[in-house]
Amino acid sequence: MLPQLSLGLDEAQRAIAAVFEQAKKDGRAVAVAVVDNHGELVACARMDGAHARVLRHAIRKAYTAAVMGRDTVAFKKDMQDAGRTLSDYGDSSLTTLQGGLVVRVDKQVVGAIASGGSPRQRDVEMAKIGLDAMGM
Repeated sequence: MLPQLSLGLDEAQRAIAAVFEQAKKDGRAVAVAVVDNHGELVACARMDGAHARVLRHAIRKAYTAAVMGRDTVAFKKDMQDAGRTLSDYGDSSLTTLQGGLVVRVDKQVVGAIASGGSPRQRDVEMAKIGLDAMGM
């Protein structure tokens, strides 16, 4: 039998709270999604004023990072280097939008976090704030 670690609700809630706190300081309405080691949603939320599509994108970013085992920016680069497109994977939930970060413990993927609603690079920074809040 293989033991599997996975993010849980406690980590997800800490991450969402930390990202929302920073977003309030930034004056932006964002959305955050946290998924487990299989890419399944643990928790997500969008701030008042954030468009619903922002949450959908955050969920897809987190899913992609978890199931592909790498941040969405790295996934995009790997696809470009290999001459592949998203349609090659046959999974309509995958995305290459910035802001999805894989979460690892001792090299094992335990889940992912993503933020949306900020400028592209800021989405990555916001997800990192959530990652730090999880203690990872």
